[in-house]
Amino acid sequence: MSVSPIKIGTQQRLSLSAVVEVARGRAVSLNPRSRKLLSQRRRQIVAHVHSHPEPAYGFNRGFGHNVDRAVAPQDLSELQRNLIRSHSCAVGECVSIEVVRGAMVLRAHSLAQGHSGVRPEVVDALLTFLNRGITPCVPAYGSVGASGDLAPLSHIALALIGEGFVFDATGKKVKATRALARAKIKPLALEMKEGLALNNGMQFSTALAILSHADMQKLLKTAALATAMTAQVMLASDLPFAEEVHKLRPHPGARAVSKWIWNLMQNSPMRECHRNFDIDGEIQDPYNLRCAGQILGTCHDLLEQAGATLEIEANSVTDNPLLLNERGGSYTRIVSAGHFHGMPVAVALYNLTQAMGIMARLSNMRCVRYVDENRNKGLGPDLVWPELRTEERAASSAMMVPEYVSAALTNAIWGAAMPSHLFSLSTDAGQEDHVSMAAGLGVRVYDTLPRLAEVLAIELAFAAQAAAIRKISDTLPTKHKLTAQQTAQVKKAQESFTAAVRSANKRSAFEPKVDIQLRYRWSKKDRALSPPCEAVLRHISKVFPIVKKDRSTSEQLRALADIVRSGTLLEHARKAFAA
Repeated sequence: MSVSPIKIGTQQRLSLSAVVEVARGRAVSLNPRSRKLLSQRRRQIVAHVHSHPEPAYGFNRGFGHNVDRAVAPQDLSELQRNLIRSHSCAVGECVSIEVVRGAMVLRAHSLAQGHSGVRPEVVDALLTFLNRGITPCVPAYGSVGASGDLAPLSHIALALIGEGFVFDATGKKVKATRALARAKIKPLALEMKEGLALNNGMQFSTALAILSHADMQKLLKTAALATAMTAQVMLASDLPFAEEVHKLRPHPGARAVSKWIWNLMQNSPMRECHRNFDIDGEIQDPYNLRCAGQILGTCHDLLEQAGATLEIEANSVTDNPLLLNERGGSYTRIVSAGHFHGMPVAVALYNLTQAMGIMARLSNMRCVRYVDENRNKGLGPDLVWPELRTEERAASSAMMVPEYVSAALTNAIWGAAMPSHLFSLSTDAGQEDHVSMAAGLGVRVYDTLPRLAEVLAIELAFAAQAAAIRKISDTLPTKHKLTAQQTAQVKKAQESFTAAVRSANKRSAFEPKVDIQLRYRWSKKDRALSPPCEAVLRHISKVFPIVKKDRSTSEQLRALADIVRSGTLLEHARKAFAA
């Protein structure tokens, strides 16, 4: 069944999900009202500029610090072409096709609002590229996030005029002239102000932010899923996630995330078998579990704040100058303002960066606990498979080094979290004396997302291994204490056994010590996780089998990270998140 195009333009609201859909291949169309509006306002501004002697920035003046230089009427089109050519100087590898497509639909929607003074043909050019699968090649580095994403957006405009490089519908990088000829697309001929309208906005940074935000929402739910699974295999309580607890400190994120974790832990035989205190003797869980609702809840709030900012940005007009309504109804008042400044987007991006750093450390801390036999409640050192012979266990590392990898990934995520928006560097001979650096921050956030997916994949691998160990273990560790009478009886037995050992080892330099360790017997039916978590375990096992003997796990961890990022695991626990 074909999917209808996303509509953009006047009186259309562009949702973040719609931007993601277009970025990932959906078609776009311009609503008829916008086409008519753009034509009408273009006629108004062209007549106004030609009939008034005063300077009109963007139309008949130079750009940036050349604003005082007049441009002759016969050179106005060349001014726009030269702007795009000269500003197409970004460097680095080309960003992904989805990022460029996201930027293009955002730019088209902004221009279609009718405050930029462009012809409908300019919007049509962007939509034609999107709908024919032709994507400009845009190098990653070059924007400082003020006066818009000048260099990246110029590379998009360069392709529209038939220059530079593009990726064709097959994903092959070719010259724009060749791709347009094959697709029978006529290069766009820029008229006055249209080059500036194409490159003077924040759509490159915003596209990076919107796509990262979409992936972060899936990763946050995966972090909640990993929390629920770790809590069960680590024999933790579900009470810290109870609704009545979070009503007393009702931060929206903490309430939402705690509800997810609570739902994911319900009907868990493993949880139910130690619900009574006298079974395990545990009073409190460590913070990495007990405070997970508050910690991940804060990440939830950071994402919500970022999303609200990005939705405003997606539906804004961000180029300069803007055309406002004059008395009489024509849109001929040319106003130079600062909507192209990227600070709102930069702060939204930094919200995502903070959330990534918080989520990574929380997951890493639990991996640290998994390999520590003193704190993992009977799972043994490094989650070595319990059924191995003693000599095999001594020679096994099992899950030791994935914890190292988690630490390395967490450090890499922290390293990417530099607050670039606080480090402005003046540009344009001091005219642009405060910039946002949003684009560089956006590239780092987008490129770092796979590292967070890998961190969470490693924790899920630990959880799966721990669950398997629990299922073959007949007992659970407990802090249960003997009664006074039992203690006296045990003491006599200890003394008798100690005396026998001393007698048998009279010449030994070692003194025997006899300890009694209680363990709780549980049945096989008690060893299962909650139904959604069991479903997730089955899916994990397809790409990451239980580690019974040492093997290389690199490719399997990568595959697990891929399904983490895709959201596939969440489908198996969907009802818990929807409730």
